[in-house]
This record gives sequence, C-alpha cells and structure tokens, in this order.
Amino acid sequence: MNTDEKYHILKERFGHNGFRDKQEEAVDAILNGRDLLMVLPTGGGKSLAFQLPTLMMDGVSVVISPLIALMQDQVHALKAQNMDAQMLTSMQSRQESEMIINDLMYGNLKFLYLSPERLNTPRIQEILSQIKINFFVIDEAHCISEWGHEFREDYRALSQLKQRFPSVSIAAFTATATLHVRDDILRLLNLNDPLLLKGTIFRENLKISVKPRVGDGKAQLLQFLSAYSGESGIIYTSSRKKTEMLSQYLNAQGFKSLAYHAGLAHNERSDVYHSFVYDEVDIVVATIAFGMGIDKSNIRFVVHMSLPKTVENYYQEMGRAGRDGENSEVLLLYSAADMIQQKHFIQQIEDVSYASHMFEKLNAIYRYCSSETCRHKMIAKYFEDEIQECESRCDNCLEEEKERTDITIQAQKLLSCIYKTSQMFGKNYVIDILRGSKEQKILSNNHDKLSVYGIGAEYSKKQWFVVVDRLLEVGALGLNEHKGLILSQEGISILKGKSTLLIDSSRLNVKESKVKKIINEVVDFNSDLFEKLRMLRASIAKENSIPAYIVFSDKTLKQMARDVPQTEQEMLEINGVGAKKLQQYGEKFIALLSSK
Repeated sequence: MNTDEKYHILKERFGHNGFRDKQEEAVDAILNGRDLLMVLPTGGGKSLAFQLPTLMMDGVSVVISPLIALMQDQVHALKAQNMDAQMLTSMQSRQESEMIINDLMYGNLKFLYLSPERLNTPRIQEILSQIKINFFVIDEAHCISEWGHEFREDYRALSQLKQRFPSVSIAAFTATATLHVRDDILRLLNLNDPLLLKGTIFRENLKISVKPRVGDGKAQLLQFLSAYSGESGIIYTSSRKKTEMLSQYLNAQGFKSLAYHAGLAHNERSDVYHSFVYDEVDIVVATIAFGMGIDKSNIRFVVHMSLPKTVENYYQEMGRAGRDGENSEVLLLYSAADMIQQKHFIQQIEDVSYASHMFEKLNAIYRYCSSETCRHKMIAKYFEDEIQECESRCDNCLEEEKERTDITIQAQKLLSCIYKTSQMFGKNYVIDILRGSKEQKILSNNHDKLSVYGIGAEYSKKQWFVVVDRLLEVGALGLNEHKGLILSQEGISILKGKSTLLIDSSRLNVKESKVKKIINEVVDFNSDLFEKLRMLRASIAKENSIPAYIVFSDKTLKQMARDVPQTEQEMLEINGVGAKKLQQYGEKFIALLSSK
C-alpha cells in the first residue's frame, strides 16, 4: 500500500486535508482485501471510504444500492469529479445498457452501480464473471435484515455473493444498525473475518427538538421555519394527502416547496428530486418514500410532523440534515394519536412475532419523545453506544428543570364528561360540551343539560386537546372502534381522585420554558461574500447541469468567505478544494474573491 499515494488522492481528487473518524481504517481494510462492515452515521463519510481505494486498485468496484434515485445521485457526483461511473437499471434502454456493458467489458469503468434485483439476473451474473472486480460494496446494508427498518427481500440474494465470487472482498455500509441487525448483516453476507468499524452515533452539528404537536402543528412549523428562510430542508408527513396539502399551505405562506410521495408518477418524482438537489426549490414535503441515501450536503433542517415508526427510521431521516458538518436542526412534532394510529397498523400484521417486535420499536420511539433526558444520549443508547450528555445540542439539555402543573381537576372534568356521554364521542365533541358550545348536535342530544356542560371555560380548546393527549399518554383514555374516547382503569382511578395527573407546564403555555443561551458556534465569515459565492456556485452548477453542492459545499464557501484566498495555493488550503476542483472552478472563484 502506498501511503503517499493515498493522501495525494485524498487531497487532489476529494479536496480533503485529512481523513475523518474511521475512514482511513476502512480504506486500508479494503486495500488489503479484507471484508468490512462499517456503521457510520449519515454524513460521516462512508462514500469516500470505498471510492478512494477504488482509484488505487485495478478493476471495477460493483456497488449494490437499493434505490435508482440514490444511484443516479452518486453516479452523477462521481462523473462530476471525472471518475468513470455508470449504473445499470431497468429504466435504461437496451441500447444504453449495451453501451455501458461494452465500457465495462473493455475496462473503461471504475464504478458500476446495480440494484440487488438487477444483480440477480443471469445476464448480469454472466457479465460479472468475465470482468475483474476489485471488491463489492453493499450500500444501505441494513436492508438485508428483516429486523431492520427497510428490509428488502432481494437483498437476501446477496448471501450468494461469497459463493459466486469467493476471492472478492465485500465492504458493507450502513448508518443505522442495532446489535441484532449488525449480526444479521455479518451472518447473511457470509463475511470472512470482517473488520467491524463503528463510528460514534453522536452528530454534534445537529440540534434536536421534540415537541408535542399542537393541533395540526402548522403554527409550530412556521415558527421553526422563520429561522431558515431560503435554506434547504425536508418535512416528513404521514400520508400522501398531507404532503400535498402542507406543500400548498407553505407555498401560500411564501415558501418554495414541492410534495413527494410514492403515488406520483416516476417522472414527477424525478422532477421533484432534481429541483431539490439542484437548489431550484428549498423544501420537499414528503412521506418516508423520499430521502434514503440522498447525497445533498446542505440540508439545514429536517422536520417530522408526526411520530416516526422506529428510532432507526427517525435517526436515518434526521441524519439527512447537516451532512456537510455545518450546524443544522431537526424538529419532531408528535401526539398520542400518532401512537394509536401506528398501533392500529401493527395490529394488522399477521406474523405475531414480527408484530410484537414492531410494538417494541414503536414503544421505544414514543419513550424517546416523552423523555426529559438528553436526546442524543437516548439515541446513542438505543444503538448500543455510550456518549456524554450533549449539554447544548438538544431541547432537553438546553431547558432548565421543567415546571410541572397539576391538571387532575381538569382531567376529572373531562373524564366525567366522557362517562356522562356514554363513552361514545370524540374529543372535539367532549371539549365543546365542557366549554359550553351551542352546537346543534349538543343541543339535540340534550347534553347542554349535563352537570359538566360549560364547566371547562378556564381552558382554551387547544389546552383541552393537550389534556386529552396527556390522558392518552398515561393510558387513562383509549379509543373504541369508532374513535370515541373511553376510560381505562387508570382513567377511573383519576376520576375517583385516587391518582393525580401532572404535565409539563410549557405544554399548556402556562409558563415559557427557560432556555440557556446556545453557544455561538457559527464560523466568523463575511455573510455578504458568502451569498455572492453561493450565486456564483449556482451559476456554475446550472451551466454544468450538476447539483450546486457538487461544485463546493456550504462549509467550503464559508471558509472562502472567511479566509478570502487570492491565489491557487491559498485556494488549495481551503478544506474541500482539491486539484481537480481548482482546475474546474478555481479561476472564477478566485476572480470573485480577488475583487473584494
């Protein structure tokens, strides 16, 4: 292994002055022909770990990836760096496929991307047996495990790779894997004495906030977005309809957003993806169908408008923010109703063992949401990692000790109303009775004659919704088949005064949370110059039909705006500027910087 060549390629081709955590160990393992499993958070630099050794080895690297959009993104990025890469998918014409196969057979490619479905075809198996493969890459390797959060049946066929190509090493990569899933990956891929590299789960550039959703959450979302005007972000919703409705709402509020979900035609999804990656639109409002492996580095925020299915889903989705290492923020809005809805879906699963497993995962994400301990520490613990409390990178660590409010009396009023209306109605109707509404349905049912009618005027309707949520959280309420509220034994206990009910005061807006001052971690750079550099980057990207972040990342532009390099040598000292990018774009950026 030539160490000097390794560092030369790192700087010249990738523009980096040094390796990040675990990257060099992964590179060395691949260069030595050793099997590898690397578990590294999104944005940790997994791609470089296999791209760099490929450039030092004879033959082609075969990359197995689960999504066409993900493959397109990575192939595009490699080509933009003058690396010979192609993919073979069902979306290509026969003529296009044959041209790529010819390049492959004549040794003109360094990277070949395949889906697991395409890999398993006899034609591809025959072609691969005739070429020199330096190693296989299994991207999103958690997809091979049925205990993972994105299991794909076709990934199981990858277990045959070692039988078909016993002398070719395998490098598997994932951002999210519990101990159980890691064991599954190692066993199912039949890895031979593999090196296991596991980076820290802690993403120190991410600030995490989790809040109970108030109503539909739109007001909370707008308040959050006010700090991110013109920045890139993803907002996850629970249904196709909600993505479209929320996108329309945001556009009416002056934001630039598009909806993305599996119900869109393929060309529509591609257009949305293209618009987002190329910075033509700021926000994508999406279901979980969007984002796996997205290689856009300047996503500044990720918002979940409802409870994610699992901690794994949540961690991977929130990890799409801040891949460039710059400060970014993630927000999760949830309610007890989300929990009930997801439980309903799990109850439809016929496999009892798998359903039980999913219930455990759902309970884990709900405990995470309602916890008052460090968010980063809880996530790390879930993935068998131990970290210190983040101190200033999550809402729980930023907030002082929360003040609790006793809402037992309000809970008793609500529970009594539910009982007196025969446990048949939903929360809106019950709350309207408590607040003395003149709704015709209430009058027709003579519920205005009840002793509980009008006794809840001290709370707003939104505050009563919070009380309902709290009762659902502690299991004092449930829902019947018609979504009517019903009392549990815990609810009866509260109603009879045998139990009390406390709530975080901030949820009722009784008292604002006291927040410590966040340490200012923003790099001291010229913001006006940074904006001009962004405009130049956008122009170059459009001219070359490539995403803006492929030219230079935001982090690189901020360093330029701080250091204002005037010569090629000074430009090369900027992290993210290598010889190749200097040759491609350096002249225009130096001209702009020199004019300041």
